[in-house]
Amino acid sequence: MKRNTVKLLAVLAVGLVMFGSEAFMPSDHDCGNNFFVTTAFAQAPAPAAAGGGGETQKGPPETLADYWSMMGPVKWPLLASIIWVTSLVIELMIRGRVKNLCPPDAVAQLSSTIAVKDYVKAWQFCTDNPSPLAHAMAPAIEKIPQGAEASADVAMDYMNFQNNIFKVKCSYLNLNATVNTLLGLLGTISGMISAFNKMAYSGATGDPAKLAGSIGEALLCTFTGLGIAIVSLYLFYVLTNRTKAAMTGMQNIVTRLLGEIDFASFTPDMEIVSNEMKARAMGGKGGGTANSSPAASHVTAGKAAEMAQCPHCQHQVQVGAAKCPNCNAELEWE
Repeated sequence: MKRNTVKLLAVLAVGLVMFGSEAFMPSDHDCGNNFFVTTAFAQAPAPAAAGGGGETQKGPPETLADYWSMMGPVKWPLLASIIWVTSLVIELMIRGRVKNLCPPDAVAQLSSTIAVKDYVKAWQFCTDNPSPLAHAMAPAIEKIPQGAEASADVAMDYMNFQNNIFKVKCSYLNLNATVNTLLGLLGTISGMISAFNKMAYSGATGDPAKLAGSIGEALLCTFTGLGIAIVSLYLFYVLTNRTKAAMTGMQNIVTRLLGEIDFASFTPDMEIVSNEMKARAMGGKGGGTANSSPAASHVTAGKAAEMAQCPHCQHQVQVGAAKCPNCNAELEWE
């Protein structure tokens, strides 16, 4: 709810800046240069410059600030789009890499703990070191007693969730490519209307200097909008393919880690991660979780290790069981 409120305020701020900036900020253009000025004010003829009949000539624009000052109110939503596109590109470039999705240290630690069948320690590592790989492997380890298919399904669910996040963020680049083209066209129309108002009401028919500002506004808005749109469209395809490759790499790593798990040594009635361990991991951070988890891990690991083969069917049974769950043969323990 709070995030939606912030987004709404941001949209209102951009709209206020777009439509109200020219009224509250000083401008070097006269009234005929402003699209949002009413016709009643636009009909007033512009005062003649001291040296002649045209506008005051300040020289050609030389810096980016000079060109920026020539643009109309559409420059503000274009600026907001530039900031948005830049932030999206930086985020996707950083997060959309295999080493950020699957940190090498985390892969090595999980591989070593799974190799010695210390699944509780592997789960504890995932909860203590959050990463996309950890978020995929933690529920998969919890589902080990239910079989390889159940573990693979929960891991794939999270990877699909992560992939959808990348798809949404990449789609915003495509959105900017479309919207900024239209914003450039809007600035073009605004500048041309201003030019026609000058020709009709300010006597600019025979004085090109009076039309230069409005035509410059139109062309600069078109140039800026198309520039942002072209870059956004290019980055949309590049980053989409980049994130797809990163997700494929993450899927290969998760599949390899799941392939190292000995699912045959577990039965559905066994438990690797208890509800108390899950509650501690979700409800407590720092000292509480670190102090209580090793004891619970030792008990759960001991429960998982107390297995033996049935002398009749060779099926794994829990030590101390009265009957084999597979062949129902009565068992005697020394």
